[in-house]
Amino acid sequence: MKLGCNSHSYARMLAAGELTQLEWVDACAHELMLDGVEFAGAHFPRSDEDYLAQLKKLCVDRCLTVAALHHDVAFDPADVDRHATLLVAAMSSALALGAPVVRFISSSASGSPGIAWRELIRGLKAACLDAKFHNITLALQPSAGSLVATPAEAKRAMKECDSAWLRLALSAREFTSEQREEWAAALADVVIISAPMVRLDTFGADETIDYISVLTQLWQHRYRGFLSLEYGGDEDEGAAVKSSVSWLRGMLAKDALKAAAILPAT
Repeated sequence: MKLGCNSHSYARMLAAGELTQLEWVDACAHELMLDGVEFAGAHFPRSDEDYLAQLKKLCVDRCLTVAALHHDVAFDPADVDRHATLLVAAMSSALALGAPVVRFISSSASGSPGIAWRELIRGLKAACLDAKFHNITLALQPSAGSLVATPAEAKRAMKECDSAWLRLALSAREFTSEQREEWAAALADVVIISAPMVRLDTFGADETIDYISVLTQLWQHRYRGFLSLEYGGDEDEGAAVKSSVSWLRGMLAKDALKAAAILPAT
């Protein structure tokens, strides 16, 4: 597994002007020594080609992988054509950044659930045509209260959309839920996993999620993608993220040692 950071981890600092997006990239590289970054759509001060090229070049210079672009506008089937257009714009930005994945969620249903689902699939099919053109993979993240919230709904959306350009994103929380076995079975279609951190202990571990169990499940299923840290607590963001990254990196290193111990020598 690889470790990255979503810019939402520094949402307050970015909003207050205490940190620029460029400085955040530098911090991910130099202070946190991460493998990659996930840009959130809410944090772009501008989105012209020159600025996106500057961000991409900075990531290259800092040896950071652009793991994904987080399109943090829920895909609303009540206005599916407009939201498909917004998603296409996000894909264009992802292409300019060198991000292979655009992560997003669906909204909740309004009106008839049957019509909402039909419109969701229609919109996803249209977006997938553009995704193929841009060579960008769409990662639909199931979310409580949304049209796609359960393993069954995620499986149904994937089946009905029937596109290689639609995959899944998951939250680490799913692997501590009652449906963790069903979510683990879906890992073959998962291209990024968010790692929310809210309340930290003295070591930097989250007190609301059993990450040792989560990481063990991911290791057992040979998940090789990114964990994208999303700190959302009340502590100082700079210190909290640094502490979380240190703890997660330690746990991932232990998993790597386990893998080395059981894999046959080559």
